[in-house]
Amino acid sequence: MANMERLTKRVKEMEKWIAENEGGPTLNNMNYLITSLHNTTEYAQNVERQFNALQGLQQEFLAERELLKDWNEFLQTKEDEKHGLQNQEEEEGSEEEEE
Repeated sequence: MANMERLTKRVKEMEKWIAENEGGPTLNNMNYLITSLHNTTEYAQNVERQFNALQGLQQEFLAERELLKDWNEFLQTKEDEKHGLQNQEEEEGSEEEEE
């Protein structure tokens, strides 16, 4: 019940603020920001859908041409190189601290 009262109070405060600032630059800015956020969110969702579709096509392509094993080996090699470089940087950092 307390939550409902608190929310009702907030809504009334927002309605009062909107009535006081209707058509003003602050409300216009707020509308612009909300619209921009909505558009950015929609764009990000579209990019994610396209990315997922591309990943699916890539997996299908690799499976059809029996390249999946080669692809996984390539990824493992890259991962190993990444970890090797990180370990090397950590070792160099610890050697500098010792000096």
